Amino acid sequence: MIQPDSPLKIREQIKRQIQALINSGALEQDQMLPSARNLSAVLKINRNTVSQAYKELADRGVLRITVGTGTFVAQEPAPENRKALDRIFDDAVGRAGDLGFTTEEISDHFFNRLSALAGDVLPKEVAVVDCNREVVDYLSRAITDRFNVRTRGILIQDLESGPEAGIKILQDMDLIVCGFNHLGELRAAVPGPDINPGIVAVRLQVEARVVNILAQLPRDTRIGCVCANRRSAETLYNSTYFSGGRELRPVLAGCDDLSALEALLRECDMVFVTGFIFDKVKKLAGPDHKLVRVDLSVDSGSLDLVGEALYPGGLS
Repeated sequence: MIQPDSPLKIREQIKRQIQALINSGALEQDQMLPSARNLSAVLKINRNTVSQAYKELADRGVLRITVGTGTFVAQEPAPENRKALDRIFDDAVGRAGDLGFTTEEISDHFFNRLSALAGDVLPKEVAVVDCNREVVDYLSRAITDRFNVRTRGILIQDLESGPEAGIKILQDMDLIVCGFNHLGELRAAVPGPDINPGIVAVRLQVEARVVNILAQLPRDTRIGCVCANRRSAETLYNSTYFSGGRELRPVLAGCDDLSALEALLRECDMVFVTGFIFDKVKKLAGPDHKLVRVDLSVDSGSLDLVGEALYPGGLS
């Protein structure tokens, strides 16, 4: 049985449960296991997750995979001293139950203690998706600092160009975090049914200073909006901070396209530049251009949602 709230990843849960069945003798040497397809259907998880668990157990000599035939138990049941350890554990669980602790409380405490004793070797893994590397890195740092998890940054463009590779990357993550404006693009690039973890969309907010500058600009002011690339500039301008009810004439460019950026600087009355690349654009623009630094930050409410998705039972 898979426990979605467990600190253990789904693949690790499968491996440990198979090992436990072998140790107890419930699975005997040379016994055939269900196919990855059949077991994934029963557990309602991705087939590749089961296949990977089988492969890792085979690499350790626990299972034997015969192409065209199936997957078999290669390891003998645990020796008697291992069974004695089972009895010690069962006794501890029983005593905790007698004291009024629920199964969930016992399980949570066990994994927390295991993590502490092992030096926290079972961190959660989070995929962070956005359209430019600077935002991906910023979100990754914010999530890692807040929740002590491992992160893997992925560009939405890479997922769109290779959805199959994207599915392999994402399917074994504990959570996927993406920019709010890219949620629809992410779901289109990587169909939901092929992904095990949930998705949390986070909002990057612009400081009030920038919003007030925008609000006071005369109608038809030609403004520039510069981000790391053209796509992220479009995303920023189309946010409510810039386009909400304003009659401005935007020119958009990415810092990765020098000719487009130089044309923007020539055409615009005022240029808004994200803080990630501000110094680079300022050096290129020189002293005659009016640049406004736009620092983006993830709001605390978005991070709270990430925490709730990672740890439904709380962070204790």
